[in-house]
Amino acid sequence: MANGYWRMAKRITYLVLLLMLPLMAVAQDQLMYDQYHDLSFYNPSVSNVDGDYKHYVQTWAHAAFAAKDYVKRYDSELYEDINVGARYQGRLDQHFFSASYHYDGYSFYHQHTIGLGYAYEFIIKNIHHLSIGGRLQVNFCDIMPEKLSFQTDWLKSFQMTPDVDLGIQYRMRGLHLGVSVVNLAGNSAANNTALIQYERRGYLNLSYDFALDAKKNIILSPHVLFYLGQHTASMDAGINLGLWKYAHVGYTFRVMEMRHIVTAGMEYKGFVLDLAAELVSVERKERIQVALGYKF
Repeated sequence: MANGYWRMAKRITYLVLLLMLPLMAVAQDQLMYDQYHDLSFYNPSVSNVDGDYKHYVQTWAHAAFAAKDYVKRYDSELYEDINVGARYQGRLDQHFFSASYHYDGYSFYHQHTIGLGYAYEFIIKNIHHLSIGGRLQVNFCDIMPEKLSFQTDWLKSFQMTPDVDLGIQYRMRGLHLGVSVVNLAGNSAANNTALIQYERRGYLNLSYDFALDAKKNIILSPHVLFYLGQHTASMDAGINLGLWKYAHVGYTFRVMEMRHIVTAGMEYKGFVLDLAAELVSVERKERIQVALGYKF
């Protein structure tokens, strides 16, 4: 009995420590809101191919809506925000492969990004899992100077910029810990100016899965994601509740930007559905995201 209370005390202590990690400053938009389930967007060494599955295909769409009184203060075209994408992830023993396409229809430019990734997982005594991976991305940026309010004679309308992401992820039972660097080159798509800057960013992710029942049907997972860029820094802190491996609900708070993100999803016979809704308190904007996937 005493051992049981001691184990419970340790779990509560871990939970409190994870939820009270120090906060940092502001950051830019991320691709996926449900970072607990889609860490591969931030860390190329992570794959969503798990269990007996060998392949995973996914497509997603993301849209933003601004409050009317907020749009009136600015050019409404400036806040168009449309993202769609698709990706494939595969596994061959301890080798993981990925290919992705992402379209960003933001504001004064349209961007198409193609990515190819590889990761290898080291397994030690069937308990410790260490993955190391990288991803090459090429951005094709179509700039529309006519949507800008300043002189743009110097600005090329089309730019192609390559970049590299690197990451390491460690997993041991319920613990997940990883570090990564994205946009390693930190290139600019606008004549080496900060107009469209692919900011070099470092990420640190940390989470722990707490089983709330003996059969591990109900899993409570606090998680944090720190990110530090050339000009920005911040943290996401959240919690996810997994139910019988078929469904999950979660909440994430993005510090300083005052973003509240609610997520939900389900998985059945390989089919995966993920939903996310975000309220940006500072900008008075709402965002929604839908992702559909299939594992086989």
